[in-house]
Amino acid sequence: MSGAKKIMHIGIITCEILRREIKEVIEKTGVDNLFFVLPETSNPAINALSRRVNERLLSELATGDLKIKEKTIEKIESEIHENNIGSSAIIKVMELRMHDCPDKLLAEVEEGIKKMSSVVDFVLLGYGLCGSTAREIEKIIKEADVPVVIPRDGEGGILNNCIEIALGREKVRELLREEIGTFFMTPAGASVIKEPQVILESTINIMAGRMNRSAAVDTPRIIKLMKNHYRRVVKICYSEADKGDEEYSKTIENFAKEFGLEIKIERGSSKIVLEALEKGHELKRRIKLFRKKF
Repeated sequence: MSGAKKIMHIGIITCEILRREIKEVIEKTGVDNLFFVLPETSNPAINALSRRVNERLLSELATGDLKIKEKTIEKIESEIHENNIGSSAIIKVMELRMHDCPDKLLAEVEEGIKKMSSVVDFVLLGYGLCGSTAREIEKIIKEADVPVVIPRDGEGGILNNCIEIALGREKVRELLREEIGTFFMTPAGASVIKEPQVILESTINIMAGRMNRSAAVDTPRIIKLMKNHYRRVVKICYSEADKGDEEYSKTIENFAKEFGLEIKIERGSSKIVLEALEKGHELKRRIKLFRKKF
């Protein structure tokens, strides 16, 4: 990117399932410094969880010359100002199953945007609706102190979930028209939640927009629902390496065997998230031009 070495600080608030997409975002920006946000707490259990989630995203990165640190937002802001850091990405990574509680997820996203606003030029949200309404998310975006961008379809609508972000809304609809009983799985999702039952609980919650984590623990009901309504699982691969990944293949095969599903492979892409990134840069340029005029 031509603006890679310009002064630019990008905030990213993302579900860890979008690891591949965020990896490409970081590569595209060409930033020199990468900060992972730690919670403002002295609770060692919360900090340990946050570090584990951060590590899983870090495992996707070919770090090269990137300077990577984990700090609270307050300490990140201090370091940027004190060391005159010209470009950075500040990433708040949230655990995969936050969508089980959409109200909590929205509150975390809103709080993350507020805290980042003092240091970043714009915020990229690595989320779809994920159980919330478009009105709720658009309200948060509108009221933010900095531009906020989120993956959208060709008509400007916020995408429903990570599957539409990876494949595109029209492709997902096409696959569902072809076979309504289609289940979708990504490499990141499979690596975090390997057990068929856990995958099912999480996915049913995101589709139903449930408000509490205990809503989908009726195992017999879920298994019956799966066997009665699903016929195949779509294995989303972003690269040839994903197709050949033995652990990913094993998770998919175990899942398919458990519920008698066929396996279909589809190519995933970071295109939609990268389009959101470019929209963020465009909004930043507009603001800069506006300020020059006045």
